[in-house]
Amino acid sequence: MGAYVFSPRRAIYKTTMPTEPTEKQTERQGTPRKSARGTRKSLRGQIVSERKRRVRITLIMFAIVLTIIGLNLIFDEAGFIKYVNLKKEEKLHEQGIAKIEKEIAALKEEIVEIKTDPFQIEKQAREGLGLAKPDEYVFMYAK
Repeated sequence: MGAYVFSPRRAIYKTTMPTEPTEKQTERQGTPRKSARGTRKSLRGQIVSERKRRVRITLIMFAIVLTIIGLNLIFDEAGFIKYVNLKKEEKLHEQGIAKIEKEIAALKEEIVEIKTDPFQIEKQAREGLGLAKPDEYVFMYAK
């Protein structure tokens, strides 16, 4: 049974046997108590919710920073797209250089051949300078 304990400030009812809660008390048990600041949460719940909020904010900031960095890496002046375009241009220039080097090699061979081969020397003298042997006639056509 219960007993009353009196103190100068207030009366406290002390029970020794459990009693069944009333309907009003069962409704209150499911909801947190109201205080001047709103609903009262336990300290642990506040800490957990604050940590979750901080983690969420940190992840959002991290995602924003990564997005900005990624966009800069792709679309910046020295970005990936510019890099790909420069690689294509480099390949075209290398092909042009290879083609010109082949032409230079062919012209060098032709120069050596003209300088050393007597037939080529005679051909150049006849065609380029218009020379002929003593008993030959040269016909010049107007171009």
